[in-house]
Amino acid sequence: MFASVGGARKVVVAKAALTPDPGFTPASAAAPVRVLAKVGEASLKGRNRRRFLDALRRNLKAVLAGLDARIETGGSVLVIAVADEVAADEVASRLARVFGFAAASVCLRCERDPGRIAEVAMVAFERRRPGTFAVRVRRRDKTFPLTSQDLEREIGAAIQQRTGLPVDLAAPGLELRVELDVGAAYVHVRELETAGGLPVGTSGRALSLLSGGIDSPVASLLAMKRGLEVEFVHFSGEPYLGPTATTKALAQAKVLNGFQAERPGSLWVVPFGHQQRMLSAVSDESHRIVLYRRQMARIGCALAERLDAAALVTGDSLGQVSSQTLPNMSLVEDASALPILRPLLAFDKREVMAEAAAIGILGLSELPADDACPLFAGAKQRTAVPRPAILEAEAQLDLDELARSAAEAARKVEPGVFLDRLERESRAKPR
Repeated sequence: MFASVGGARKVVVAKAALTPDPGFTPASAAAPVRVLAKVGEASLKGRNRRRFLDALRRNLKAVLAGLDARIETGGSVLVIAVADEVAADEVASRLARVFGFAAASVCLRCERDPGRIAEVAMVAFERRRPGTFAVRVRRRDKTFPLTSQDLEREIGAAIQQRTGLPVDLAAPGLELRVELDVGAAYVHVRELETAGGLPVGTSGRALSLLSGGIDSPVASLLAMKRGLEVEFVHFSGEPYLGPTATTKALAQAKVLNGFQAERPGSLWVVPFGHQQRMLSAVSDESHRIVLYRRQMARIGCALAERLDAAALVTGDSLGQVSSQTLPNMSLVEDASALPILRPLLAFDKREVMAEAAAIGILGLSELPADDACPLFAGAKQRTAVPRPAILEAEAQLDLDELARSAAEAARKVEPGVFLDRLERESRAKPR
């Protein structure tokens, strides 16, 4: 699901010298710590680029609230000023929840002088203690008089003077990455994980059906990754079932809101038990979950209209259970006035569980709770419910009116936003 840094260039080591840029502290002073966050797909959006970048900056500011950190510069690379590497570590935890960045690094900022860069780079060499090294320079300031290759040679020579280490271009023990910007150089000391995707809010708004189980929160997260703001609706089995599933959904929504902190979603709780009993009274028990899901789609659409949401999101995975076969999903789709987005359609269960574990909610999602879907449904559900039987059962009830009234009666709950460090669980994919 995260982006990586790549691209290597040949390095030839030679000795030379440059005049340091004016206005910097003496070489003996400690280099200030910065976090560099590089924009991903949003930087390629042509005439809409500014809108995407503005949204990304707002989202970043929201997750950094309360931290000793400030955004210094914008554009395709955002520079975040922090007090030290401890503060940078906290910024890294928050940054991993901002969709739209392709790469990020903890860096040390210094003047654009090869000797000073080599001095600052000793931090990385002391930590890694490599046997060989290579230097990779990216020169964003194209007006600087030396090319990237020239800088690599100059910096490499200065490092060799300090360490006596040989250069290995094919498989270096340490690949020192340096970025040259207007007025400063940035020496990488640690690469960070980023979330990729598009900034939340750039693709519109959707309403996600959040059950409290494993699949629906992961589907919600992937919808956010493609730029959707997400509101949440939970169908409770009230008054026939207890509140445990609702409590789980509320906790899941709080964690998910950490990925859309600039505009967190509300959880709308729909008491659905009475409508389930009404549907069960007019239908064969092997058809009921499809009937329930069709009515959930109608209620979701009625609520989405109030929330200015343009789509529904579900955790369906093709063939996972009887209601998620192609014939039955088509029946549910027919009842919806809005597109139903299914981000997990081709995922298997282990992949979904790994994604849930990566954001620390798998254990929560697996806690036992009464699920509203099987209520009054019976043990066996058909994998291809006949459409005429569905329409015959639904004709006995005014389901559009029931959907409208259920949407109006939905309880709005504010889950809040969880921005503390996410604890990856053991079943998460290895980094």
